[in-house]
Amino acid sequence: MNRREFSIVELYAGTGRCAEPFRRWRRTKRVALFDIDQYAAKTYRKNFEEANYSILDLGRARASTIANRAGGTVDILLGCPPCQGYSDCGKKDEEDPRNEHVLRFATYVSALRPLAFAMENVPLLATSQRFERFVELARAGGYEVVSTIANAALYGSCQSRQRLICIGLRSDLGVSPVVPDATHGGSGMRFSYTHGKLVKVRDNAISVLGVAPGSWRAVHATVGRLYTGGRRAPLTLGSHIGDLDVLKPGARRRLGHVPWAHGPKILRRMRDVPEGGQWRGKVYYSESYGRLHRVGLSRTITRFFPNAGSGRFWHPVENRAITLREAARIQGFPDSFHFLGSGMKDADLVGNALDASLADIAFHSIREALQ
Repeated sequence: MNRREFSIVELYAGTGRCAEPFRRWRRTKRVALFDIDQYAAKTYRKNFEEANYSILDLGRARASTIANRAGGTVDILLGCPPCQGYSDCGKKDEEDPRNEHVLRFATYVSALRPLAFAMENVPLLATSQRFERFVELARAGGYEVVSTIANAALYGSCQSRQRLICIGLRSDLGVSPVVPDATHGGSGMRFSYTHGKLVKVRDNAISVLGVAPGSWRAVHATVGRLYTGGRRAPLTLGSHIGDLDVLKPGARRRLGHVPWAHGPKILRRMRDVPEGGQWRGKVYYSESYGRLHRVGLSRTITRFFPNAGSGRFWHPVENRAITLREAARIQGFPDSFHFLGSGMKDADLVGNALDASLADIAFHSIREALQ
């Protein structure tokens, strides 16, 4: 095993963020991506011209089709099945037909028999019978399984983004999967959106890091590490996006660092809101119409971040929502990754992507097992 090269497959791939750390691994032989989203595929191929990216309906596709297009074998299977039915921002509809993709992923694990798999989703999925069934099927199929609710900020992101990470290793490998320890979160002073001031992270972990309601309900169904931080201080929003505004206009356009258009009503609301503050009018949920803070963390980036009223997406000091490139940096996209320039379609790709620090959790766990 210590000399073997591996075939990586990512299902529901989008911009390929689950596979990205594996793509850079010297032990990777080939990578194959699958998704029904043609715009995502076109964007990915713009960045990686030779990419093996197939447009495929994963609600119907045969496992044999995936294996054949991936080169015959699948050693590591990755995927982020649609999560809208379990999202805290959605209707939380147990009957949403997209929820069936979770068990569809289990079917692919059973049929393809990879050495390892990793599935990412929203925390609330962990409380569902579907997830219980997913784990049952994986274990019955001969896999050792571990799952956790991970906060991206505890693993080196400037974003408080909580996700369910489920990792499985085939039992005949003789090793159990282990969730890597968090690296950040235990020290320093950071801005708390709850208290409206800088506070000690160690004494105010919940207010600094934020928490989605689904995470509280889901953490007991996993190994539960919501606020078990590492020694390093959390990174800050300013450290990720602070240098973009000094770029020349041409460089800004190439990177997609261009302000969205806002109406006069929103601009008036922004005018009197201080850094880290929130408009004091009627809001439809606690984080809407909010400014970010340069010495704080970003809240979860969603596909709606260009809409200045849909979350805490206002730039810390400028009267605008964060740009596409600012959101992409928060999610961990390198500046070398370019988008096609189609506005909200690009925002969808960024908002639906997996934070790079969360992708690294599964990568480090699987790499350690297969070394």
